[in-house]
Amino acid sequence: MIYGDNSGEYRDFKFKVLPAISFSINKQINENIALRGSLGAQMIDSGDYDLSYQKKLIKWGDQDQAFKYKGTSYFADAMPIFMTNPNEMGMLMSTFQFYAGLGLGIMFVDREQDVLKNGILEDGVLIEGDIVTSKETNLLPYIPTRIGLSTNSGGDWDLGLEFVLITTLNSKMDGNTIKDKTLSPDMAGQILFTVKRYFGKAW
Repeated sequence: MIYGDNSGEYRDFKFKVLPAISFSINKQINENIALRGSLGAQMIDSGDYDLSYQKKLIKWGDQDQAFKYKGTSYFADAMPIFMTNPNEMGMLMSTFQFYAGLGLGIMFVDREQDVLKNGILEDGVLIEGDIVTSKETNLLPYIPTRIGLSTNSGGDWDLGLEFVLITTLNSKMDGNTIKDKTLSPDMAGQILFTVKRYFGKAW
């Protein structure tokens, strides 16, 4: 999901949930610490905006801000990963391993967006206005946070679940920089089902 100015009504749980995919490689430094690099993509879509907020749409349009968008974000980041319960020599293996990390990345957003221009209200009803559609791109720095757990089978493969929060360092992901929301930066949230393959030495 996307947390943005024009990405849904969050109090009513009205927002788009779309696919995301990520490929990562970890280098284990020691029992607790690994370095991770990740590449991925996430579909983004504001959905149909509630036209009962017409005053807001006109205000946005007067400042060339989008009320609707659809596209894809591509991201790349690096971070250290901390594991809470590593396998130690001579100890029984843990059934699950938990980990968390914080890093830095860059995101490329490719979207089609709609802006309402020359909007006019009469008796609370939008009677005039032009919707201008354009293709836009942005390059955004972001801070990724990852928290996850995975099975610890002792074999070459493990499965897991990972929660990802991508916090951009500006508000340009959705084509709207009004910041008419509780938190200023645009964010992307993901729940990833993971498949892990081990290769090479442990560390």
